[in-house]
Amino acid sequence: SYSYDGEREALTHVNMRFSGHGLTSIVGESGCGKSTVASLIMGLRMGYSGSILVGGKEAADLQEESRMRHMTSMSMGSYIFKGTIRENLAMGCKDALEETMWRVLGQVNLAGFVRENGGLDMVLLERGSNLSGGQCQRLALARALLHDSQIYIFDEATSNIDAESENDIMEVLRDLAKRKNVILISHRLANVAPSEKIYVMEAGRVIEQGRHEELLKNGGHYARMWNVQADLENYDGKGSV
Repeated sequence: SYSYDGEREALTHVNMRFSGHGLTSIVGESGCGKSTVASLIMGLRMGYSGSILVGGKEAADLQEESRMRHMTSMSMGSYIFKGTIRENLAMGCKDALEETMWRVLGQVNLAGFVRENGGLDMVLLERGSNLSGGQCQRLALARALLHDSQIYIFDEATSNIDAESENDIMEVLRDLAKRKNVILISHRLANVAPSEKIYVMEAGRVIEQGRHEELLKNGGHYARMWNVQADLENYDGKGSV
């Protein structure tokens, strides 16, 4: 459980498990507590009640260096620094070889663009303002891949970007989950459907959990959210679906 002000609980008796490798997702309406869960796992907030175990150790007892080494977080609008592509990637791994940088750029479908615009020494403006939103997110993902941690947390990392970039990022995440512990927070349920487990939150509580097929069959909150999104995505704007 967790409270921001000591009075109203933002999380109440939340119980989740993320083990080994695989894709686990957390979904729910805005303000339900998804990002609070992520910040607690990352150690960005303390003062929780109960226990958060990371590798068998209490999160509050972990040194920041240890958390940084074993966890990587990527959110909506990840920050791109003024400088070169090379310098931005080096923040994920300062000792990364050029061939490794090109490999991760290839994984996120950005290598061709970078080669055409100056290579690894391509200059980026503050916040990557000379890139599109999707390109910024793909570059941030390449940087995250270079960090090569055991735990990855993606908090709305595909929000407000073009469909091609979203598909590229989700393909990388699904592949990454074959060998890493990937936690995905997303409002778009089509992205979480392949998850091994989905936690559904409402008002700071976990109200449902299971695989996509189970949750649809149960006809609960997740199923209602899925049906609303499916209707919106299939609507062609002309009064028909």
